[in-house]
Amino acid sequence: MHFQGRERTLPPSRRALLPTAVLLLCAGGCQNRSSNVQAESPELAAFVRLMMPATIQIQHYLTRPFDYAGTGNADGLEVVLATCDSFGDPVKCIGTFQFELHRRRRASGDPFGKRIALWRVTIDSGQSLMEYWHRYSRYYRFPLKLSEKTLPPGRYILSARLVTPNGEKLYDDYEFAHDGP
Repeated sequence: MHFQGRERTLPPSRRALLPTAVLLLCAGGCQNRSSNVQAESPELAAFVRLMMPATIQIQHYLTRPFDYAGTGNADGLEVVLATCDSFGDPVKCIGTFQFELHRRRRASGDPFGKRIALWRVTIDSGQSLMEYWHRYSRYYRFPLKLSEKTLPPGRYILSARLVTPNGEKLYDDYEFAHDGP
């Protein structure tokens, strides 16, 4: 099908302006658009509060005594931990994680008995983040080895604490039994 009609062309005076208009549009699109949000702004503070973890949760069904030396006896713990934002969604974070393993005290108002181990793990770079963050599960995995040879059978309490860069402290505890090899 062929349409007949007048071809539309720009007059010469407008054709000369066309390259200038294109150049101005391109230059405007290449400008550095800096954010108006300042470090002290309430908007940034609200955003950080939304994105930072609000809770930590030791994953009870995944955290367990572990045999790192391959001897058949548990010589540490594999701790799987979730850090969740204020909506309950898993988030990555930076800060210092502290883990304490205590024997469980029987028939006492204070269940924390003798401390067996203390571990500190600082996540302050992309490299340390990726060392502990498991992308597919969206949990942190911490291989915590005991300084003693093996974990004797008994009841234990594992405490986890996260201290964020702004000083906020988040806690969780997990009580478990270890029956030996």
